[in-house]
Amino acid sequence: MAPLTRVFHAETLPDHVNTVHRNFQEKRRKGGPVDLKECPLFEMTQYSCNPPQDGIPEKGVVICKPVVRLFRRCAGGLTVETTSWEPLRQAEEQKQNQASTQ
Repeated sequence: MAPLTRVFHAETLPDHVNTVHRNFQEKRRKGGPVDLKECPLFEMTQYSCNPPQDGIPEKGVVICKPVVRLFRRCAGGLTVETTSWEPLRQAEEQKQNQASTQ
């Protein structure tokens, strides 16, 4: 079973990537700081079949819907799911671009 992790907002993901929690203590990750924006972006599609929010299907009917997940793969083998973080990052970049053009 995977260890328990703390719940945090997607905006703070870059900070959480650079820390490791062991024995209820927080430590900086070994090596230099990780910049998620510099890591290559990957996409994976999973399928959720008969999701509960769609109600109970007819007998023998299986309905599957795609669920797209985004990941960043960094040096040293670190892989981070960034599905919730990517829209926030894009919005921040758009704000910066608009501010620089004005």
